[in-house]
Amino acid sequence: MKPWPSRCGGCSSTLARVTGECKNCGAQLAGRYCSTCGQAADVKIPSFGRVVADAAGDLWNVDSRMWRSLLTLIREPGGLTTRYLDGKRARYTPPFRLYAASSIAFFLLFSLARLGDDSDEVTVAPDELPVAGAAEPDEPQLPPEVGDNSIFLETDEDGWRCNFTDEDTDPAMRERLEAACEKIEQDTSGSFARAIGNNIPVMMLVFIPLVAAVMRVLYLFAGRKYVEHLIFFLHLHALFFVTGIVVILLAWAADLVSWLWWPVLFVQLAVWVYFPVYVYRAMRHVYRQDHALTAVKYVSLGFFGYFVALLITVMGLFAVTVATL
Repeated sequence: MKPWPSRCGGCSSTLARVTGECKNCGAQLAGRYCSTCGQAADVKIPSFGRVVADAAGDLWNVDSRMWRSLLTLIREPGGLTTRYLDGKRARYTPPFRLYAASSIAFFLLFSLARLGDDSDEVTVAPDELPVAGAAEPDEPQLPPEVGDNSIFLETDEDGWRCNFTDEDTDPAMRERLEAACEKIEQDTSGSFARAIGNNIPVMMLVFIPLVAAVMRVLYLFAGRKYVEHLIFFLHLHALFFVTGIVVILLAWAADLVSWLWWPVLFVQLAVWVYFPVYVYRAMRHVYRQDHALTAVKYVSLGFFGYFVALLITVMGLFAVTVATL
């Protein structure tokens, strides 16, 4: 075996530090990088140009992985999940990070769109102001079909109406639920609807694991771990949010340019029609089962898995929103 060279062109300063210790973890250095923590041996104060170059390189690396992940996600149904499960991960954004980035971008745009469409503020014309001595208007009456003991939550042009208690409700809980219902019915600024919208991202973090659990049951004998199904749905819902972002941006474009309305409508319809097809193709690609078996599990996932998970999470969404009013 040849001895370690004492000099190698421009790296003699690095070799001189081979016998030193890592400034980060204290491990013995044996090259240009620490074998324990990975930090470079050369930790001198960098120049301004080096700081800018490192920042640009890190930013480009993150962006390139994100764009590569999104392109793979869009072009190859199930391809990104398969590559991740096969261990090909260095070139792609991790599943949860991809989901988080796409969901944050979607809900940000969704909030902006909702603010732009919020024109439900109550305005009172001068001639409609109450006059001293005038008769008070009749109080709105509840629909006759709604009983005093029925639990319901509904809304129309007159606002919200609700009842969250019945004869079996605990007295302490009854007081809190009645107070919450009163707040909802007296809400004229849309705060309840905004609270629901604000809680939807949290609802999705419950919804996706529930659907993954249903998928685990559907593929019980396929030898798949639960986390594999979770990764599949993280990728799937990341695409859902990306699709929603495209739909919102197209709607804004149609609002700015009137003649784009019909083309945009056609593209939006095509996108939402293709999404169920994408899910089926992704299931075929990731789980590698024949068309008949995949079709049965696809229908079961849609009618039972998504429905049950959505019902549970929506009920939880309203319960949390009411409890935190």
